[in-house]
Amino acid sequence: MRPGAKQPDKKPGKIHLPFAGIAKYLAIGLEIPSTIIGALVVGYVVDLQFGTSPWFTVAASVLGFVGAVYRLTQYLKYFGGNDNES
Repeated sequence: MRPGAKQPDKKPGKIHLPFAGIAKYLAIGLEIPSTIIGALVVGYVVDLQFGTSPWFTVAASVLGFVGAVYRLTQYLKYFGGNDNES
């Protein structure tokens, strides 16, 4: 091949996006706090509707936190791989 010739793609049909790797981690970074904030908002709205302040807000925030931690452990298992192979 000539020195100035364009190299063919290693995987034809695959589009190379420069920020694809960053976008994956950005999505994770936004999903975790969004889960907790979304649960807080839902709990607050339910408390306003039924006049039970602060009980649904507290319960929803705890559930949101548990859901965020559960989702984080799923991400850690997925991205962590299996490091204890012998």
